[in-house]
Amino acid sequence: MTLELMVLGQVGVFIHYFKSWVEANKEGKSYDLKKALPMAALSSLTTALLVYLRTDIEDLYVITRFSAVALGYFGNSVFFSFVNTKKPKE
Repeated sequence: MTLELMVLGQVGVFIHYFKSWVEANKEGKSYDLKKALPMAALSSLTTALLVYLRTDIEDLYVITRFSAVALGYFGNSVFFSFVNTKKPKE
């Protein structure tokens, strides 16, 4: 199950950056892979780490097949914005 979720998360990362590439090409712009690569790597690593830690974070974010793809697509921003909404107010 973990491998399947990892792959689905990475598919989400791929879809996100492929969509950005397609949009840049439609607009006639060049897609700067050198600028996108560090963020793609960060999204990929964060997605893999969160899937690996899924039992530890299940109170904050339940990792299912769909949520693994969503996590990969939206990057780590979805998870951390969700965590900020779940944090107790001080």
